[in-house]
Amino acid sequence: MAFQTKRALCLPGSGCRGAFQFGVIKRLAELGERFDVVAGASSGSICGAVMVAGLADVGSDFFRSLANTKILSRRYLRSDGGPFGMATIVREALGRFVPNDRIVSSDTELLVSTTRASRFLRSAFEVATSKVRALPLRRPAQDPPNQTFPFARPSPVHALAVRSESLVVHSNRSRSNMHDVIVASCTIPGLYARLVVLDGEVHVDGGAADNTLLGELLARGITDITVVTPYMGGAVSPTLFERERTPRVPPHVRLRLISPERTIRLRHFDFDPERLEEALTMPFKVEVFEPSEPRAAVACGG
Repeated sequence: MAFQTKRALCLPGSGCRGAFQFGVIKRLAELGERFDVVAGASSGSICGAVMVAGLADVGSDFFRSLANTKILSRRYLRSDGGPFGMATIVREALGRFVPNDRIVSSDTELLVSTTRASRFLRSAFEVATSKVRALPLRRPAQDPPNQTFPFARPSPVHALAVRSESLVVHSNRSRSNMHDVIVASCTIPGLYARLVVLDGEVHVDGGAADNTLLGELLARGITDITVVTPYMGGAVSPTLFERERTPRVPPHVRLRLISPERTIRLRHFDFDPERLEEALTMPFKVEVFEPSEPRAAVACGG
């Protein structure tokens, strides 16, 4: 099947630091930028939904509404089965600011990653036990310098194995229940007491399996990709369990990285009003990697 899509916007998950992405997409919309596909994981899926629905101007208000709602309350015991109500909070905010029909009927395709919980846990367990079997029966009297604990970070091979087993990519072209998909993509078990079931399986944070969806975009033949990340230098986390690094694409692909001018002070789960407003209005830097040219960098207003 030949894909006609050329331009894509990539919105990796980054927790509350994703407020920066909401500020950027508002500016991109004001500049008249259009994308054929928008891809998001975890918090990035919310930002992506706002973008494809043509509601980038209300994205900041969406994020502020999350910050102004109590996350821990007894009222969630009935609706969510636990005191943490993030599932209800996100779902209610989506209903108020980003109607599901606006997402589904959009001319722009929205791709959202989720992680099959059972398959992810099974694959991760198999990887972990295989690494244990590979360890020596007796540890040396003194660990070599810079030795890392074997479970600290998965190797790229292990990460790929877990990802291929558990990743699901959803599209508003084939899904009518995009609110369910987005809530699932944001779901961190515990903080989201009510888990989302899609097609008979529990799905959780999309960033656990694939936080960027760059592979999916490249597989579709897209040759112009814009990545918006809250980490300086354009770094992204391929999954929630891997360190941030500059994304790589084939030499024929044009890559544009949009990142903050300064370090975002918001933590991963942080709704401090002052730091939130700073992230929403943070000036940003644009780095462009042309297919056969050295990169160019310019600073832009927030």
